[in-house]
Amino acid sequence: MASELDFLQERIRRWTLFLGVLQIFVGCSIGFIPPTAVGWFRGIVMAHIEFTANGVLMVVFGLLVRELALGRVGLWAWFVLLQVGTWTNGTAGVIAGFAGASSPLMPTISEKFPPPNGTQNPFVSASLQVCGVTMMLALALTLYGLARRKTASAERRE
Repeated sequence: MASELDFLQERIRRWTLFLGVLQIFVGCSIGFIPPTAVGWFRGIVMAHIEFTANGVLMVVFGLLVRELALGRVGLWAWFVLLQVGTWTNGTAGVIAGFAGASSPLMPTISEKFPPPNGTQNPFVSASLQVCGVTMMLALALTLYGLARRKTASAERRE
């Protein structure tokens, strides 16, 4: 059983690292989109920053996988939540950039750089809401897995 779990942990680690670097690549690539190609360039700037930052976060989390004391279901849930959460964050910026509209969940950027088509895009809002929920759940699972690992290590020493 432990060897199956170790194998799964290594697969998830590898894919988390790969997809994290891919997300950084996507973020850097989005940075090449010219301002004239989109309705609201600040959305593209947001996507560029969020994809690269979340890609770095995912790489760091990939390095933590071996430290997580989670079972098979927990590892899969952690991986899926992390992927959905990090990718939907930058996706919100891409949608906003091409739609020329943002969300009430982006008040500061919308105030400083008003989008031409308003601040009521439901797809941008939905993407940000999914991001928020899934990232908080992924973080909670990470903390839980790390805390359990420490407990398991302490029990082995006794």
